[in-house]
Amino acid sequence: MPVMDADQRRKLEDQLLRKAEEAIRTLRREAETGDPARVDSLAEGMAGLLKTREFPSLRAAEFRELTRAVQRGAYQRSVDSLLIQAERCGHRGDEKGRNALLTQAKDHFAKALRFGADDEFRHGVERRVQATLMTSKDGVDDRTKQAAKHKLDQHDVGAKPPNGIERRRAIRYMDPVLAVEAEGRRCTTINWSTRGLLVDLPPEEFAHAVGGRLRLELYCPEIPVGPDKTSHRIGGRQIAHVVRLDPDRRAVALSFPDISTVMLDLIHAMKEAGIKPEPER
Repeated sequence: MPVMDADQRRKLEDQLLRKAEEAIRTLRREAETGDPARVDSLAEGMAGLLKTREFPSLRAAEFRELTRAVQRGAYQRSVDSLLIQAERCGHRGDEKGRNALLTQAKDHFAKALRFGADDEFRHGVERRVQATLMTSKDGVDDRTKQAAKHKLDQHDVGAKPPNGIERRRAIRYMDPVLAVEAEGRRCTTINWSTRGLLVDLPPEEFAHAVGGRLRLELYCPEIPVGPDKTSHRIGGRQIAHVVRLDPDRRAVALSFPDISTVMLDLIHAMKEAGIKPEPER
């Protein structure tokens, strides 16, 4: 095989990098709506590409981590969807269907942990599974709720709201502040969670009404991107719906359709960077 000169090698590396970038885009699209098993299959193809001898080693490590994050997000999204379905089965009194969905969720939960899902995700799933198991066609009696709460309080060491009472589906954080681009308009968060955001965007300057759907770009400015500045910033695109316009606070409340894998990735990256989110008080 003839030896490549520097220019030929550079062209080949650029070609391989473009293929990897397109593969990541395909993975992300599939992770948003597809079967996690399909994402795993695509990830195997990515792994083969990254093993190419001419692929730049430093960039290969970066793409491996990006692939891992996409796989983690796909399984986290699947767990969320399966638990929602299991809870609905519980409300209908379909215990067989509920248990089958919980078994599948358990398998996907284990894979999400293997790909690096953090403690907040783990404890959140444990709470939801416990609640789903207690759900029946007749509802959940107060005694059972209190017994479950006591058990969870003994084992749950995840983040908790300051007053110890959490009525929302997810704890809201005020710090670190996240940067948001809402269809070309830049703003920052007042608070955020895995389920939504409150952003400092004056309602009178906002083009969407309550119920409107929009695309967001989210990232955390406090998470370093690497000393060489070549690493991709952590974050991504997220679909959201407008749920409230708050003229008094000059803010807009946005909700995600499901637990946001982008937010989960951000929380994971914060943990890796030694950043501890501060709950809203």
